[in-house]
Amino acid sequence: MAENVTTLNNPSVRTINEDNDAFFGITFPLTYKVGAQGFFPRAKTLLEQSKSNIKNLLLTRKGERVAQPKFGTDLMFIIFEQMNDVIDDDIETEIREAMGFWLPYIEVVDVNTTHIENTVRVELDFAVDVNDETAIDTITFEFNGVQ
Repeated sequence: MAENVTTLNNPSVRTINEDNDAFFGITFPLTYKVGAQGFFPRAKTLLEQSKSNIKNLLLTRKGERVAQPKFGTDLMFIIFEQMNDVIDDDIETEIREAMGFWLPYIEVVDVNTTHIENTVRVELDFAVDVNDETAIDTITFEFNGVQ
């Protein structure tokens, strides 16, 4: 009789999140940490991995990823368009749509956009409901005049 592969080989997210010896994946940016276990730094919690997944998704341009042409966002195109009254709404819509499709386990709580000189700063408040459904974290992206 075949073993239940789903149960035995794919532990639940909660199990990995609570196990100090388990990892979710690698984190970004890809850097070498002296004395780290393994070559690249790895995420020990779902929250930590979620931040890397968000960075990977939002900073990838659509069409950039081989075999996944719809993966990513058009944020770079939106941000470097001429400023108008709806750019903040366009940025928020692009983020919410991409995350809703590619990262549905992450809840987008709020998106705040500020403009300072030639820089657009996007603060994204998000929640991952594994340990604490009320826990919210923030990730910040800054886009400046260099493309």
